[in-house]
Amino acid sequence: MTMESKKDLIEKYKELKGISDGKKPLKKDFLKHCNISERELVQSFGNNPYSKLQEECGDIANKNFKKPKIPLQKILDQYGNLVKLYNKIPVQADWVHADYRPRIQSFRVIHGGIKWSDMPSIFIKEYANKSEWKSEIQILKSNISTANNKFIRIVDIINEWTPNKKRKNEESYEVELRHFLEKKSYKVEEQGGNSKADLLINEKYPIEIKKKDDQSEYDRLLGQVIRQNKEFGSVIAVMINISSQDRFNRFQKLFFEIKEKLDMKAELIKK
Repeated sequence: MTMESKKDLIEKYKELKGISDGKKPLKKDFLKHCNISERELVQSFGNNPYSKLQEECGDIANKNFKKPKIPLQKILDQYGNLVKLYNKIPVQADWVHADYRPRIQSFRVIHGGIKWSDMPSIFIKEYANKSEWKSEIQILKSNISTANNKFIRIVDIINEWTPNKKRKNEESYEVELRHFLEKKSYKVEEQGGNSKADLLINEKYPIEIKKKDDQSEYDRLLGQVIRQNKEFGSVIAVMINISSQDRFNRFQKLFFEIKEKLDMKAELIKK
C-alpha cells in the first residue's frame, strides 16, 4: 500500500475499531489491516506513533495501561536457571530460547534500567547469602572476563539502535549502524577480517547484517555466522525488516540449536 496520510490512518483506525465491535485494535492488527510498516506510521505521527494515533481517535493509548512489573526475584531465578543449565554466563539468545519474561528489549525499562550486561553482578550481589545459588554464583565469578563484558556491551548497544528509516539495501543499513557505533567510540571497519564481515568492531567483533529473509539468505547467514565465529570467537547477526515472522522463528530456533551444538558465542538481533 502507498504511504497513507495522517487523516487516512485515523479513518482506517476508526474503520477497524468499528468492525471489531468497538474494541480498541492492537497495533499489530492495525498495521496488518492497513498493510503498512511501523516506520510508515512514524512518518505520519513521529515518536510513539500508535499511542498518538489512538489519542487522536479519542482512545486512551494501550501503552498507558501498565502491566504489573515482573519481580526482580523471578528474573534472577530464571537467570540462575540458565547459569545452571549452561554452566557459564548466559547470553541473550539463551534467555530468548528459554522463552523467559520479560523480553530482552524490555530490560532497559525495568527495575531501574537493568541491562543484560548487568545481570551477573546483580545476581551475585542479590543472591550472595542464598546457599541454594552458591554454585551458580561461583560459575559467574569464575567466568566473568573483560572479553565477555565487551561482547555483551556491544550487543546491548546494538539493541539500542533503531534505523532512522526504511532503506533499500543492506549497505545503507551498514553505513547507518557503523556511524551509530562510531559515536559510541568504537573503531568500525566494513568488510573486515579474512571472512569479510559486514562490520568489524575493534578488529575483534564481527557483525553480519541481513535485509532479505528468504530461505537462501538465511542459509547464507548461518554459514557466515559459523565462519565468523571460527575466525573471531564471536559473532552478532542483525536481521532488519523481516517479512515473515514464522520464517524468522524457524531460523531463530535453528540458530540457537547450531549455537549450542558448536558452543558459539553468538547473538541474533531482530530490528
